[in-house]
Amino acid sequence: MSTFLREASPNDASSISDVIQAGFMAHVAPDWEQSAQQDFLRDTTAEKLAARLSEATFVAVYEDGGQILGVIAMPRPTLVQLFFVAPGHLRQGIGKSLWEAARAHVEEQYPDVKTVELNSTPYAVSAYRALGFFPISEPFRRKGALAIRMACWLPGRALAQAQNAA
Repeated sequence: MSTFLREASPNDASSISDVIQAGFMAHVAPDWEQSAQQDFLRDTTAEKLAARLSEATFVAVYEDGGQILGVIAMPRPTLVQLFFVAPGHLRQGIGKSLWEAARAHVEEQYPDVKTVELNSTPYAVSAYRALGFFPISEPFRRKGALAIRMACWLPGRALAQAQNAA
């Protein structure tokens, strides 16, 4: 089987929607109010995603044997809006590969960007911390969705490496 990471296209919208909605239902929905769940599922249908994919700053998928197992979407260089790995494929390095590709893209194409933010669910905080994100808010509810704002300061990695090399 071939495993690779690539930029997504609007043709991937259906598979991306499947991954996002499956991950959402498995790990996010239990913490959200019913109306917020319905809004999220409606906003992540293939039809709604197709247009957003072509307008985003960066969207990549992780594919194995022709099956999309993960996605990261950044509508602008400072925000990760969607970041999901298919249930059953967590803790296999898929999320790390997706974030590293997004980070490299931002650092190369948008060198003035120093911080990337996202809204995490309580379930994903430890995974995001492992990727270099840190909580910058307490848990909050917005329109029925439970989240914790997190940020990754991009220069931090280079500074830590330089410090460790000295």
